[in-house]
Amino acid sequence: LILSAITLLTVPEFIQNEIFSPAGIVVLGVLMPIYESIHAVCTPGGKDDTQWLTFWLVYATFSYTTEFMDVIAEHWPRVGEHWHEFQFFVTLWLVLPFTNGAGLFYEKLVVPYCVPRVKKMKVLLEGWGGVITTVVNASNLGFVWFVFLTLPEEARRFVTVAVGTVYPVLASTVALTTKDDGFDDTYWLTYWAVYAVLFMCMDYLENFIGFIPGFYSLCLAVTVYLYLPLFGGAEVVFRKVLVPLSGQHEQLLLHDAYLMRLEVEKKIPPGVHEVFLPKLVDIFSNKKND
Repeated sequence: LILSAITLLTVPEFIQNEIFSPAGIVVLGVLMPIYESIHAVCTPGGKDDTQWLTFWLVYATFSYTTEFMDVIAEHWPRVGEHWHEFQFFVTLWLVLPFTNGAGLFYEKLVVPYCVPRVKKMKVLLEGWGGVITTVVNASNLGFVWFVFLTLPEEARRFVTVAVGTVYPVLASTVALTTKDDGFDDTYWLTYWAVYAVLFMCMDYLENFIGFIPGFYSLCLAVTVYLYLPLFGGAEVVFRKVLVPLSGQHEQLLLHDAYLMRLEVEKKIPPGVHEVFLPKLVDIFSNKKND
């Protein structure tokens, strides 16, 4: 609150107009978290994965449930001006490490009130997913696509964003509450980093080509490709595009080596770790085995 008041009172209005805008919120709530998420995935260990997955869970929920405000802002610019200020400071509260707004929101609201229901909903959606997959086979896919195209542009956008947000939010919530090796946290953090890029592209391009019937169909197809384990699209795009662009290829190799070590340790019989591990280190330290 103090930071908000200082900013509103001391920062010149023309700078505020740039900060408290959709572009400013994208930089703060999307671009920075994307880079930090890529770094977290490429770092051995899962603590930072959990931290940024928590952020995406809360931020995606907040963004999706307040999408209607964009329509209100278009018709009432004055409301939109203050809404962007509110949205910016909420995002700032969520993303900053020392405020830890996302973690606080998750612990105080999501865990006690949402987690028990989310687990049931995720199981239900997974069951319906099998039914939908059976119904929407190759022979019916054209009909489903035709129905999707007959929807108004706003409805097509709503369906596309819902597919990319609702189930991943539920799955991310379950992943955060599952005490295992953290692989599911990394899986969904990878998805959110890639999906955020897709959403930014869609959000920008729809202003120019959103009226084309196949635009949202393509976005929907790419979204499904990203998060379904059958395709593993998020992992492919993450490794082939985001990691090279962020300059973290070497860090990703170290992360892969860390995962390899965990897999090898699982297979080592009990009682021989002290004998086996030095040999494993020797294999990695030698450039060439003659």
